[in-house]
Parts: sequence; C-alpha cells; structure tokens
Amino acid sequence: MERSPLKCLFVSSEVVPFAKTGGLADVIGALPKKLREQGVEVRVVMPYYSKIRNQFFEHDSHFLTSFDVYLGWRVQGVGVYFDDTLLPTYFLKSDTYFSRPELYGYQDDYERFGFFCKAVLEMLRHIDFIPDIIHCNDWQTGPLCLLLKEMYSRDTFFSKIRTVYTIHNMKYQGLFGREALNVLDLNNDYMTPEKIEYHGAVSYMKAGLLYSDKITTVSPTYAEEIKTYEYGCGLDRLLGDKLYYKIEGILNGIDYDVYNPQTDPHIYKNYTWRSIKRKQENKKQFQLEYGLEEKDCMLIGVVSRITDQKGFDLMKDTVDKLWVMDKIMQLDVQFVILGTGEKEYEDMFKHFAYKYPNRSNVFLTFNEPLAQKIYAASDVFLMPSLFEPCGLGQLIAMRYGTVPIVRKTGGLKDTVIHYNSLTKEGTGFEFEECSGYWMYKKIEEAYTYYKEYPEHFRQMQLNGMKKGFSWDDAAKKYIKLYESMI
Repeated sequence: MERSPLKCLFVSSEVVPFAKTGGLADVIGALPKKLREQGVEVRVVMPYYSKIRNQFFEHDSHFLTSFDVYLGWRVQGVGVYFDDTLLPTYFLKSDTYFSRPELYGYQDDYERFGFFCKAVLEMLRHIDFIPDIIHCNDWQTGPLCLLLKEMYSRDTFFSKIRTVYTIHNMKYQGLFGREALNVLDLNNDYMTPEKIEYHGAVSYMKAGLLYSDKITTVSPTYAEEIKTYEYGCGLDRLLGDKLYYKIEGILNGIDYDVYNPQTDPHIYKNYTWRSIKRKQENKKQFQLEYGLEEKDCMLIGVVSRITDQKGFDLMKDTVDKLWVMDKIMQLDVQFVILGTGEKEYEDMFKHFAYKYPNRSNVFLTFNEPLAQKIYAASDVFLMPSLFEPCGLGQLIAMRYGTVPIVRKTGGLKDTVIHYNSLTKEGTGFEFEECSGYWMYKKIEEAYTYYKEYPEHFRQMQLNGMKKGFSWDDAAKKYIKLYESMI
C-alpha cells in the first residue's frame, strides 16, 4: 500500500514575490517550490497585507472562507484567500492588523502576529488540507508552536501535527510586554525563565524554540554559533545546554530560475561560465548608465541591508591614519552599493559617493533589476558581516562569476572557500578577525590578483560559477527531517 504524500504547511510573515523585507521571503518563495518538485505536498500561508491586494490575483474571485479568532476578550474576524498561480498560498485577511504601510514595527506587533498564529491553526478546520508538518519561520510564528503543543494538540484533529521552527536571524526575537500573554490566552505560569519569559519580556522566538519538535537554522556553522555567548543573543545557554539535541543546520540555496546569468532579463549581456568574457560587457554598460568612469578597473559591488550587522562599521576603522573606505579608494577601484538601512551608514556612503565622483555610487533603495545588474557587472562582491546566519548575496555573486570577499562567519564560512593559488581551488577571500584592517587587506589581495594574476582571478570566477547552491540538496535534507518526525 502506497503511503500518501508528505504534507507540509509553511507559515511565514513574508514570501517572495508577495511581500519582502529580507532573505526570509526569498527562502519561503523558493524552498516550497523545490519540495513540491520532490513530491511533498506543500502549501504556504501568510498575512494578506493591503499593499499586495489585487497585485497578484483578482481579490474577490479567490475568497475561500471566513471565521472568528479569539484573542483573550477580543474577537477578530479573518478572511481566507487562496491562489496557486505561483505557489499554493493562503492569505489571511484582517483590515485591523494588516492594512498598514509596513510589515512590522508597530506597537501592537505582539497582537498582530499572535492573531496570525491563532488564525493559521483555526484555518485548518475550514480548509481541505491537514499537514503532517507545520514549518514555522522566525519570531512572528513562534507562538504557533506553543499554541499547538499546549492547547490545540488536545484535540484529535491536531494531535498528529508536528512543528519545525527555523531561525533565520537570532537577533530579532519578538520581545513584548506581559499583555502578549492575554492575546495568546496564556496565564502567568508561562512568564518564567523556564518557559517564554526573557528578561521580563515575553519572547515569541523562545516560544518557537521551546515548543517546536525540531529547530533548524539556515547554515551548519550558524547552528553551532548560536550556542555560543557571542552569537546566541542571550539564548545561548538554552540552545547549547537544553535544546541542542533538536537543532540542525541546513544550508539555504538560491533559486536558479531567478538567479541565472544565462537567462536573466535584467542584465545587459547574458553569459555562462563558458562565455564569461561577456561579463565584461555588463560592467561597461553599467559604468555608462550609472555615471562611473568607463575604464577597466576592479568594480566592488555591495547589495545589502546597510546596518551594523552587515559589517559596515568596519568602513570607519582606520588604516595608515585613513578611513578604510578612503584606503580602499586609493586603489584603482570603483565602488557601488545598493540597499537601505541605518541613517548613519547611508550618510557615510553618500559622503563617499560625493567625495569620489565617477568612481563611487550609492543607491539607497531596494531594486531587484538593479541588484541583478550589480551582481553581473561587479568583479568582486563585499560582504563583511559581523554575523551572517546564511547569506544569499555571496551565493548569487558566485552564480554570476563575481568573486566574494567575506568575513568567516555563519553561512559565509560554509559557502566561500579561500582561493589557493597552488591548487587553483577556492572561490574567493575570507578574513576572520572583525576589523577594518583585515577587510582592507583582503580587498587589496583581491585587487592584486585582478591586476597582476588575471588567470587566477578568472579561475576563481569559474570555480564560483560551477559551485552548486540550488535548493535541491536543502530540500532533500528537509524531507529527511520531516520523515523522521512522523
């Protein structure tokens, strides 16, 4: 007798292409697709933000059902919409909670996502899909693991469902006041260090960690790092001493249908590793379009959130009594950065763009087509992260034949291999110490290879392009994990 297909429901606050603020959305937009290709019946559920209504499908024709959700003394209605054009996805509509300009950053986020977690569980009673696994992601979905295990599992309808909780970034933990207990219908017994209390706050992430059946992170190295004081963000002892047995690191991939220099419609000239010389045409056209001097020099690209986590504080270190950025620009290089973030760093990069006209440019926005152009045009890709759970930028860069320069941490350590000129193995450059000096030295080393040893630089490009970072391997590991739980 054949076993029925494994069923999995991904729960996420953001999903590409519907809503995105970071890498979480990319993961949930790509991994479920790959799991479906490998035979898993996967569906996704997310909030129905007002900004995405009617953008991807005609609103009214996709209405599925509606019901009430109880949050302490409140009762809130929710509408369920479904579309499977891109990926079978349920959208939970609430004008009270999700008709706002931004996805996060509101005083009642504890209530908004407490509502979301409850609504997902209640939705299962109203649709024709009962998952074997509910796969939760980051703090916004942490309470779902608690609610299922402590309350809903008493009902035989829910009793066989298991949960996976994935940490995409330990830094963002969803910490709220005691009022969050009321929303989740929890008594004060849960407000202890043994449960979901964290330094006087209710921790939504801790709820996910404690009450899920399995925990995953987005790279093997990060799975070990979060058990240490340096990277555990205050939860290292919980993870290292109590929950270590259920943590597994599974490296993220990238969507090879989207990130493919052979077919990418956004770049100037398509190419493969066999025709990598065409990559130069992308740099020439980029220089022409965006006001850089048209010359053969090493172009350094950055596509990133512009925050301290991403290592941009290192630009303010000094080398030979100069800011690191000034020292970098003493080399015959050009520098472009795309992203948004903290004003301090945005202003810093605007300053350098002004100081080095025709050699530097800053784009304080998020623009996917422009990002693709930068990946294709750049010779090296800089990613000096303070910590990096996985990182997608370095994977995309290598896919486009752009040599990464990274700090040796998290997923960067797992994916970038320092080049060895003797064996001609390796894909880029790594530095371990979190200092502007060592970042500069690795940029200088890359520059030396680019100028004096172009055959080695070309070998690095080819090595990176030939590496496999699709979602195939990750999907197989997740399926193995799911099957071990049921």
